Amino acid sequence: MIKFIHCADLHLDAPFQLNGYVSESIMADIYRASFESFNTLIKDAIVQQVDFVLITGDLLSDNQTLKTTVYLKKQFQRLKDAGIYVYIVLGKTDDHLRTVRWPDNIIIFGDQVESYQFITKEGDTVYLHGLSLGHDLQYFPTNQVDTSIHIGMLYGRIGESGFQQEDLNQKLYHYWALGGSHQRQRVSELPHIHYPGNIQSYLLHQTGQKGYLMIEGDHIEMKVIFVPTQHIIFRHYQLPVADISKNGILQLISEFKARKRVDGKGIYQLQLINENEHPVNPGLLADVLKLVQQQEVYENEFVWIDALTVQQNDRTTLHREFDESMLKDRTLFERAMQPLFHDAEMNRFLDDYENLDGRTLIETGEIKLKARLKPDEN
Repeated sequence: MIKFIHCADLHLDAPFQLNGYVSESIMADIYRASFESFNTLIKDAIVQQVDFVLITGDLLSDNQTLKTTVYLKKQFQRLKDAGIYVYIVLGKTDDHLRTVRWPDNIIIFGDQVESYQFITKEGDTVYLHGLSLGHDLQYFPTNQVDTSIHIGMLYGRIGESGFQQEDLNQKLYHYWALGGSHQRQRVSELPHIHYPGNIQSYLLHQTGQKGYLMIEGDHIEMKVIFVPTQHIIFRHYQLPVADISKNGILQLISEFKARKRVDGKGIYQLQLINENEHPVNPGLLADVLKLVQQQEVYENEFVWIDALTVQQNDRTTLHREFDESMLKDRTLFERAMQPLFHDAEMNRFLDDYENLDGRTLIETGEIKLKARLKPDEN
C-alpha cells in the first residue's frame, strides 16, 4: 500500500487581486492565507503519515521573498523530522529554488527526465519519474507491468505545445501528477491523471474550494480524495432582489452574510438580479457596498463583499403597445425620426437611422425614461 499527497500551484505569498478597499484586519488574513493553507497540508501529511508529498510546479509567486524561502525550509524540515520525502517539479516561477540548500528529504527534478525508486513503509516499490519545466514524454520510461507502482510528474497543460493525454496513457503509469492549472481537474481515472488546482485562491475567478489530493492504494487500484485547505474562499453569487430600496438591499445582503458566515472566511462577488421595472440607482448601490463592508471590519469569520453589481431584467412594456406590423413599418419609424435628423443642431450627434432597430430603440428609451422619472432613494 502507498499513501501520498499531490499538490500544485501553491503560489506562496501571491498578492490577492481584488476590486478595491479591504480593511486592515482582513488584509492581515489575506497576507497569510497561502501560508495558512500550506500549514494545513503539512500538518495533514504528518498526521496521516503519508509516504511522500508531490508538488508539481509554481511553489512560489512572482512576489517571492527571502521570508518565503525561509518559511518553506521550516515546513520541509518538519516533514523530514516525520520521515516524509518531498518530490518537486519546477514551474514558471520556481527557478530560484534550484540554488537553495534544502533539507535532504527534498528531491527536485532537473531539466531532463529523472527516475527515483522509493520503498514504502510496507515494503512496496514505487518509481517516480519527472521533469521540470517541460513535457517531452519520449524520454519517460514505460512501465514493464509488474507489482511496482509508477508515478509520473509534469508541469504543463494537456493540449498545449504537443502535450497530449494519449502520450501519458502509453506509459502505463498508475498515477500522473500534473501541475500548471489553478482549477482542479480529473483528466482520467484509468490511468489516474489529475490536476489538484491551487491550495488558496488569489484571483477573483478562482472560486470554490481549493486544496490537495490524497491518494491511497496499490498497483491494482488507487483512491483519490480531494481535501480542502483554503484559508479564505472566493465565490460569485446572484441574489434576486424584490425591494430595491436601500434598506431592502441591505436586509437582503445581511441575510446572505449570515448564511455564509458558517462557511468561514470568504470574499464574495455579488450580483443582484432586479426584476422590477425600475432600475437600481447606482449611487444607492455604492452606498450599500460601503455599509456592508464597514460591518465586516472587525469580524473574525468575515464575509467580505468585494463587488456589488446589478443585472436589470427586461421588464419593458412600451414596445408591446405596437403590433408586429407597426414595428416592421419603416415608414412610421422614419416619420417619427425625421424631426430629429432634420434639426441642424441634433443631426451631428446622431447615427444613421437606417442602422437603428425600432424595437431596441423603444425598449432602451423606456428604460431611460423610467430611470429619469423614478425619485432617488436613500
